[in-house]
Amino acid sequence: MSLLKIGQQLNTTDGLPLTVESLIASGGQGEVYKVRSGERAYALKWYHIPATPEQGKRALEQKKALETTLLSTLPPDNSFLWPQALVLDPKRHTFGYLMELLDERFQGLEKLVLGKMRPAPKFGTLCRSAILLADAFRKLHVSGYCYKDINLGGPFIDPKTGDVRICDNDNVRVDKTPGNIIFVFFAAPELIRNEGTCSSKTDLHSLAVLLFYMFVRHHPLDGRRELKINVFNDLAQRQFYGKNPIFIYDPNNESNRPVPGFHDQAIRNWNIYPGFLQRLFTRAFTDGLHEPNKRVREGEWIDAFSRLQDSRYYCTSCGIENFFDFERETNGQRQFCWRCKKPSSPPMRLEIGDRPILLNHDTKLYPHHLGERWDFSKPIAKITQHPKDPRRWGIQNVSGNNWRFSLGDSPQRTAAHGATIPLKNGVKLFFGRSEGLMRSK
Repeated sequence: MSLLKIGQQLNTTDGLPLTVESLIASGGQGEVYKVRSGERAYALKWYHIPATPEQGKRALEQKKALETTLLSTLPPDNSFLWPQALVLDPKRHTFGYLMELLDERFQGLEKLVLGKMRPAPKFGTLCRSAILLADAFRKLHVSGYCYKDINLGGPFIDPKTGDVRICDNDNVRVDKTPGNIIFVFFAAPELIRNEGTCSSKTDLHSLAVLLFYMFVRHHPLDGRRELKINVFNDLAQRQFYGKNPIFIYDPNNESNRPVPGFHDQAIRNWNIYPGFLQRLFTRAFTDGLHEPNKRVREGEWIDAFSRLQDSRYYCTSCGIENFFDFERETNGQRQFCWRCKKPSSPPMRLEIGDRPILLNHDTKLYPHHLGERWDFSKPIAKITQHPKDPRRWGIQNVSGNNWRFSLGDSPQRTAAHGATIPLKNGVKLFFGRSEGLMRSK
């Protein structure tokens, strides 16, 4: 039986009238409804009526956090569906809070991991989502808060654009506030061992697990050892994830490697990615498991997934997205498509400083590429096809600033906003403070 009735009338504490329209979702804490006030629709999270004194204590703490912290604070980033107003039960048995309604284009990450997200997002889209998620949590932490309970249920992504939204923000607290919310599969080991409290550093572990799930579709600690556990109860989980966690690709401990026939998805997906991303995940789940100060920071993830996005290209045989490992190229190693196993050559690249960017038909450049670190707000360049000759491609200036370019010893020419510079080996681009060089390989 639903907690609220369709058509029921409620009011926020500041007097906004609400009408309950439909039930959106149910969970352990309560239910989420679509409500309306005039022409505008919202989402309302409504908590279960406390059934025990302990639940009543937690409800009072939750209400206090909403009133004293969250409702008096602006969201650190627009991706957070932040609490906007408190709503009380007329009989005072429970309460809820109002927030922005999640647009239908967004889907939960649980669908992604289960392979049920449609359309299935491209690798480039996932990279954008990872960048935006890491940046959102960076801003949350810089503001002095921790999320406490990062897991697959909170973030949502648009599989077409990579845009993100983050729900369940009633979990957010001032950093290091006493009290834990532990989703054991994502919780930092020290929390599982009841050492300390939730903080931005414990969030960093949970974020790393989330990103590993997004790209490898597997838990980073679930390998050979889990097959030896007969009953995976709470005690076993705490031992597995808290007291003795071992990364499935720990370079110094092979006891928990993925097992063919049981963990095939993890084996296949791990090998898709370049060495720099594998090393970052390895650090997160070796040093970072045991030393919170060595965990991968949000900015490092942003840089890594931007670099990963820039190494993306399409197989010339089967057309599937791949990632080019420039380190392997330097070492003279041939690279093969992860799906069709055929050798495949990457397209033209643009080198800005020591950073190579592969120029696919859908590549975009952002201020981040020109030194404005972590600014992915609006593209400054995109790849375009010649309207009359489909064999000719160029990079179009959409930045609003004038650029200059040259080929060989020819004089520099101006590329104003909207102008397209042809993709040719040896073309030099001058963006102002940054310079770039096009190379065929």
